[in-house]
Amino acid sequence: MAKQRIAALDDIPEGGNKAFDACGKSVLLCRTGAGVFAVENMCSHAFAHLEGGKVKGPHIFCPLHGVRFDMRTGAPNGTLTKKPITVYPVSVEGDDVVVDLPDG
Repeated sequence: MAKQRIAALDDIPEGGNKAFDACGKSVLLCRTGAGVFAVENMCSHAFAHLEGGKVKGPHIFCPLHGVRFDMRTGAPNGTLTKKPITVYPVSVEGDDVVVDLPDG
């Protein structure tokens, strides 16, 4: 794992999300009252981008079919998929959002 600065905190709208390319991956940063989260930008159900999906607390809803994922664990909720999404350790260091991404 390698820590990498992905964005400034102000680059992520409060109560929203924005995708960034990092280490060959599309990483979705989400900012809610529950904190800042980093997840893969791909729904495990229909392989649609999660960017633009509604965020509520520690959850993101896929904008295509509404599958809800827990951004702390990646676990889905509902019957459309049992496959979790990948979550990445994230921290806010000053004004920088830093994500621990897998090497390679």
